[in-house]
Amino acid sequence: MKIVNIVVYLILTVLLSIYNPSVNMAQEKQDVYLTLKHANIIDIEKGRVMSDMTVLIKNDLIASVYKGNRTKGEVIDIQHKYLVPGLVDSHAHVTNISGSPIERSYKVLDYLLKHGITTIRDAAGNGAIMQKVQADVNHDIKTGVDIYYAAFMAGDWYYNRDQHIRKEPYHPWEQLIVPGTNLDSAMKAAKECGATGVKLYHSFDGTFLKEVAAAAKRNGLLVWGHAMMYPARPLEVVRAGVQVISHASMLSALINDPKMNYRKVPQAYKDSVGSRIDVSELAGEMKRRNVILDATLTVSEVKEQWIFELVKKLHQMGVKISAGTDKITVLTNPYPFLIEELNYFVNDCDFTPAEALKAATLISAETIGQDKNIGSIKVGKKADLLVTEQNPLEDINGLKKLSMIIKHGKVIN
Repeated sequence: MKIVNIVVYLILTVLLSIYNPSVNMAQEKQDVYLTLKHANIIDIEKGRVMSDMTVLIKNDLIASVYKGNRTKGEVIDIQHKYLVPGLVDSHAHVTNISGSPIERSYKVLDYLLKHGITTIRDAAGNGAIMQKVQADVNHDIKTGVDIYYAAFMAGDWYYNRDQHIRKEPYHPWEQLIVPGTNLDSAMKAAKECGATGVKLYHSFDGTFLKEVAAAAKRNGLLVWGHAMMYPARPLEVVRAGVQVISHASMLSALINDPKMNYRKVPQAYKDSVGSRIDVSELAGEMKRRNVILDATLTVSEVKEQWIFELVKKLHQMGVKISAGTDKITVLTNPYPFLIEELNYFVNDCDFTPAEALKAATLISAETIGQDKNIGSIKVGKKADLLVTEQNPLEDINGLKKLSMIIKHGKVIN
């Protein structure tokens, strides 16, 4: 009899949960809608303004983009200001490998978001800290940008340099990789520490680099690295399967002139030699393999004209170039270094403002494999949006004039 009573009780409980609306509402999260009306949308793919549009956001996604006055949920009148996708810095450093204070990392993530950067590719830092701050941002414990980070990998000479500097840098996020290393095990460790990709840094030849890149992809990791791997040169790096190559300055390795790496060599000499570097073969390989150049013009101590010329040539040849800074964030700066990078693109490398903006949105999103989810204002993508007072397609510095930031469908105070 007791068993019968228990069964009856369970049946009644289930029926009540089905037919009682209050129970269902408690169990299911209610959808939240936000309507942005009278928006001048920046169409990243076509480099144009779509005037007086309405954007409907459902939870954290863009649900609809249309002309008209239909609204749902909270309504914000953009008042014909400009709606821009959230910016993506394709080469940031939130913490160093050894681990800077975590409170500074939180401040950096908050600073970047408050200045219009909604996503970053962190090109190597302390994985334990990265995993913690990433989780806190994802769970709304802290305010900040979305983070996609790398596990750092380098060869024997980089660590030892014949001086036994550091024998065994074995962390999941920082690994010594040499011939004979169990590459699948190394990549699984990187993946398990939350890395999106591996950053291949130094001391790889072309043959071994190809093995390392293949192992990373086999284990679901993206492959990022320096344009020069010492000894692997830029063409070898691209042909080995690296998907994003960093630092336009390293493209001096396309020629055999060690003077290009010396600081005290006259600038006129570097500019003369650098301007004659033939990048056509590299451009062809990069386009064929869909490899992106993470130029990092801002990080160079001296802004050398020959570097600008190489980036200009590659851009004109149709190579995808992302916007990354590789700079330590200065929290007192009025604007993030990404704005400086975009100004170099426009003022020194013959990008239009529309092309520079695409580099800092859709192309930078592609470096982390997220171009289907962020980087432009399209139905189904994350509602990471900026409202600017000025049209950034006319002046890239319009990105400095922010009046609203929306991340994952929520207005950031």
